[in-house]
Amino acid sequence: MVGPMITVIGSLNMDLVVTAERAPEQGETVTGTGFAQIPGGKGANQAVAAARGGARVAMAGRVGDDAYGRALVEALEKDPVDTSAIEKIPGIPTGIAAITVDQKGHNRIVVVPGANGRLTPKTAEDLRGLIARSRVLLLQLEIPLDAVGRAIEIAREEGVCCILNPAPALSLPDFFYTHVDMLTPNETELALLSGRTDIREGARVLLERGLATLLVTLGEDGALLLTPEGERHFPAYRVAMTDSTAAGDCFNGNLAAGMDRLLEGRTADKTFVPSLIDLVPVIDRAMKAAAISVTRQGAQPSLPEAEEIDRFDSWYPEHRL
Repeated sequence: MVGPMITVIGSLNMDLVVTAERAPEQGETVTGTGFAQIPGGKGANQAVAAARGGARVAMAGRVGDDAYGRALVEALEKDPVDTSAIEKIPGIPTGIAAITVDQKGHNRIVVVPGANGRLTPKTAEDLRGLIARSRVLLLQLEIPLDAVGRAIEIAREEGVCCILNPAPALSLPDFFYTHVDMLTPNETELALLSGRTDIREGARVLLERGLATLLVTLGEDGALLLTPEGERHFPAYRVAMTDSTAAGDCFNGNLAAGMDRLLEGRTADKTFVPSLIDLVPVIDRAMKAAAISVTRQGAQPSLPEAEEIDRFDSWYPEHRL
């Protein structure tokens, strides 16, 4: 794979998914209705989402030298995602996520990082060449924060658009806000980052820290885009939800794919800043992709192909909530 593309630096997990009518209460045992092992991890899911959304994608991360690790790499290569920057670490297990999905499609997740926890600032520095020849760098917080921070700095130094999905939520160093081009928290993550429960108050706090673009995902209430230029609400699409496990990852991967298309032909112009109007079709397409994903079971198996997103309006003619 050569030329500009999306680079994802992030986690690769094997998802151990249990389905049940409801999640157990504390101290309670419930009988499940199904079990599956599905390739996942926020980084890998977002890489697959971007690739199926039509982008050229490279995935960087770490797995164990074990059966789960090999299965995760093989799954990425089928899409295809460039896996040459994924390192196998002997003696350290591949990360896993234990996921319970109830009959309404809502989920609860516990992540054990494993090899994902071995990424360092030096790892990011070693990836400078890959980052530099990309149009978009996509990051999450399932890998160590110092590695994420160094990757953000490199993207800024190389003039590469950087999207950070701050999940799971952590307190962020101040320079994250001035160096990333777009931050994509959900409501819970926004509250933790800003110290405010009101969405617009929280957004104001982050924008005052120097953030260029904030895109808050609101689940069934859609998404809210906020920039110093103004704001735009995107209502959710009306679909029958089966499993929301990968909705956020699907949204972020397709957002990155859309940014890649928007920046195509402008790679040499390091001063180009997309306007609010530029971002509207990019975000709308990511919303459609996420809506499709929640109608399907599993993480990566639920992620739609570009052609499916293209046909969304014909499948769901009355789709806005």
